[in-house]
Amino acid sequence: MQITVHWGDLWAPVSMMALSVILSLGTRRWRRKRQAAVMSRSRTHWEWLPFMFGLVVAIAELARLLDVPDPGITISDVVAHALALTTVFMVARTLFILFMRGTRLLFRRRGADSSY
Repeated sequence: MQITVHWGDLWAPVSMMALSVILSLGTRRWRRKRQAAVMSRSRTHWEWLPFMFGLVVAIAELARLLDVPDPGITISDVVAHALALTTVFMVARTLFILFMRGTRLLFRRRGADSSY
């Protein structure tokens, strides 16, 4: 079965990667302004998730687009699967950190309300 890929199919992953770079620069500027508040918390790196998703799709599509022989496609698929697995772990870590921050904030507010 021949899979057809067009150059237009690379716009979505490339735009996701560009969005990720813009998000990273924006959050870096925001973190510099709130340096004291951010120092106590660990970073989630959520701004790099679109980059990772875009990179996985771009690697998988680019090998097929350039009509690379089968061993090259196999290698690009293995690299894409490894990056996809890394992305899944990044998402899980980000969700865990955000969940812990939310519960900490919830219990801190509940404790402050009961002291009155």
